Amino acid sequence: MKRLDLTIIIPTLLLTAFGMLVIYSTGGSHYLIRQLIFLPFAVAGLAAGYLLPRRVLYSLTEPLYAVSLALLLLVLFLGTGTGTHRWFMLGPVSFQPSEFAKLTTVIMLAKHLTGKRTTEFSLRSLFWPAVICLVPALLIAVEPDLSSALVLGAVLAAMLYWQGLRPLHILLLFTPLISFAAGFSLYTWIVFFLFLGIIMFIRAGIGRTLIALATSSLFGLLSPVSLSLLKGYQQVRLRSFFAPWLDPHGVGWNAIQSRIAIGSGRLIGKGFHRGTQNRLGFLPNRHTDFAFSCIGEEFGLVGSLAILGLFALIIRRFLVIARFSQYRFSSLLCIGCAAILGYQVFVNIGMLLGLVPVTGLVLPFISYGGSALVLNYIIVGLVLNVATKPE
Repeated sequence: MKRLDLTIIIPTLLLTAFGMLVIYSTGGSHYLIRQLIFLPFAVAGLAAGYLLPRRVLYSLTEPLYAVSLALLLLVLFLGTGTGTHRWFMLGPVSFQPSEFAKLTTVIMLAKHLTGKRTTEFSLRSLFWPAVICLVPALLIAVEPDLSSALVLGAVLAAMLYWQGLRPLHILLLFTPLISFAAGFSLYTWIVFFLFLGIIMFIRAGIGRTLIALATSSLFGLLSPVSLSLLKGYQQVRLRSFFAPWLDPHGVGWNAIQSRIAIGSGRLIGKGFHRGTQNRLGFLPNRHTDFAFSCIGEEFGLVGSLAILGLFALIIRRFLVIARFSQYRFSSLLCIGCAAILGYQVFVNIGMLLGLVPVTGLVLPFISYGGSALVLNYIIVGLVLNVATKPE
């Protein structure tokens, strides 16, 4: 047995400690205490992920996946939330089953792909991987929690790529979804349409290019129709992404204030608990979605880059461990875990910089959220298991 990988443990502990500081600065002692309540459970989850033999995890895959689907169904009827059904209330704390579903979907998909040498771009080969991710994604989207549902799309793409599926085929697989999302803005959709046409013409010929463009057009045209079916807050987020400055005191408020906070921190920031955007209440959800904006304001470029460096170190180690694992199930498990963390980091920070629409994804280890903290620690435990223990 190898020693524990300190290049994963130390950054995890540093990010958690920094997260506690940020939660105290943005939400006060109330939210800090609530987050600290979950910390022992998170550590226990890490220990469980590390100590559980992978052959046992492999054998429990289907029951774990089934339980996660049952919880996603149950939360639709018994869950709580402001206009949503996302959480189970367990006394003074809450539990979000979608976080548990992210991990069980990774485990289920890893087991399914382990039985295949390669994955081809065919209906027969991609049907079950797509179903494994689509079922929990749809249940999560109904809550509604579209941002968490999209995490499973990133997981599917990453694990299929690791399994040997070509990037072009992954692009084609997700073309309907990408075209649908881009269709909310005519200019964005035209750029994607041209990009897809050029790539397909170079790599696949005129016949397949026409089929791909026709499919893209169909799903792109559905976007304006479906806009009226979205929740009010989801429509607001889309409008604020494409044109935040048209309504700076309305739909564009969050995006604009976020960029102001990050930019005002400059090189070294204004100092801990001294951020004006934070203290004066200009930033919404400061302890959850917009935690990184407060980091930029209070700790500046130096603090922001330090946080990004710690995330990069963790995700890089996940990929290295996946590469050198001798067992396909373990390797795919690490890739899926890296996809969960990497996608959430990219989307959370990207939305604050205006690169993607504002979503409800929190920053791992940093933002307030007990269920997310426990999930992230279990992920770390599982990867440490792969890194240090034989099958």
